[in-house]
Amino acid sequence: MLALRLAARAAAIDVAAAPEPVRERLTQVVIHVLSAGLAAVGRPDVTAARRALLSGAGPSTVMGYPQGAAPAMAALANALPVAAEQRQDGHRKARGHPASHLVPAVLAVAEAAGSTGRATGSAILAGYEVGARLGAAQGGTPAGVHDLATWALPATAAGVAHLLSGGNAEVVAAALDLAASVPVLPSADMVFHGATGQHLLLALGAQLGVVWGQTAAAGLRPEPGALEHHYSRFSAARWDPALADGPQPWAVMEGYLKRHPTCAHLHGVNDAVEDLLAEAPLVASDVAGVEVRTYRAAAAFAEVQPLDDLSARFSIPWTVAVGLLRGDLEAGGFTPAALADPLLRSLAQRVQVWADPSLEAGYPDGRPATVVVTLTDGSIRTAHAGRPRGDGPDALTVPDVVSGPRNRLTALVGPTATDALLGAVHRLTEDGPGPVAGALGAAGALATAG
Repeated sequence: MLALRLAARAAAIDVAAAPEPVRERLTQVVIHVLSAGLAAVGRPDVTAARRALLSGAGPSTVMGYPQGAAPAMAALANALPVAAEQRQDGHRKARGHPASHLVPAVLAVAEAAGSTGRATGSAILAGYEVGARLGAAQGGTPAGVHDLATWALPATAAGVAHLLSGGNAEVVAAALDLAASVPVLPSADMVFHGATGQHLLLALGAQLGVVWGQTAAAGLRPEPGALEHHYSRFSAARWDPALADGPQPWAVMEGYLKRHPTCAHLHGVNDAVEDLLAEAPLVASDVAGVEVRTYRAAAAFAEVQPLDDLSARFSIPWTVAVGLLRGDLEAGGFTPAALADPLLRSLAQRVQVWADPSLEAGYPDGRPATVVVTLTDGSIRTAHAGRPRGDGPDALTVPDVVSGPRNRLTALVGPTATDALLGAVHRLTEDGPGPVAGALGAAGALATAG
């Protein structure tokens, strides 16, 4: 059974024995997830949802909430903002976001349980490995189903079970099949159209992962084989469990860390626009039109006039317009003022998006896209992108993949709180989750102040 095979692989994982590049990638993944959550924790929609959900107190730190909460609720509250501005981590080949569910869940449980840093790091790494392999086995999600909280939920349960059981394979397998017995099937339309309810999807994956992992460690048991007999019928697009048994030992090295605050399907397009501007700047009034050719799944994101910041982060025309006009997607291109900017709106209307069959074979190994800008003088400028920068084994060689979280955190909470949090994450496997929780709580208080 797949749960047993995945659990056996997870049980053998010990972060202390992992190669140095794997440990460094794991550190950067944790930093990326925590910085994504802090960057959005003060959003009004996130704040209102967290205020409605949180009450009482508990042993696990909650960003911006001084009382703390029970581990499952802390995981929910800390995961709620992680995808709000489309900065979450991901794994392209598995087609989902493993660490964004895992990190809030495992840290919340580890803090409450007094776990060691070694056990905490091993649990995150084991859950990531399980998740990426399960995502590969399911071959994406069925039409209309988004990947948030699908395979990442059982993976999170496996990570929590690994933490609480000391890497016991039988307990990890039970957590996988327990979570697979109650699959979550999020609406893709809610996510892709920018509805704020999408914040809750990743958060529920983290919370339910804690619940299933804790109860597996407490002795609850599923009907064996739920991954194959139940989960696969509803959650998988093309179920092939053999794909979970590939030779790659460290799936975390194949993941991506977002450079752009947009849907991952847009990253090839966003990279191509960067490459165009690197050759020479453009003036919006000189642009007669823009043609974007990309693979079919990405070409669906063609809304010309998004209504809010979330839907704008899923719009190729809008992100192309922001990139060409402002030179940087981080430069306030999703604020209410930007969405009302007549120059941006006009330029977005001149962007046409096409599905190019010749680029189809490049996905999911990459995010292929070609951007062609036609200028008013008749000249043409073209750029092509394949695998986005920040994706795969070479991600940490891209300077702004590593510097991006620090820069955003420094602007948000200042250098002292930033140094404290990043330093604690770098020492997680030696010093344990306590210092990370303390630094996260302090940063959260600053991020939500006022």
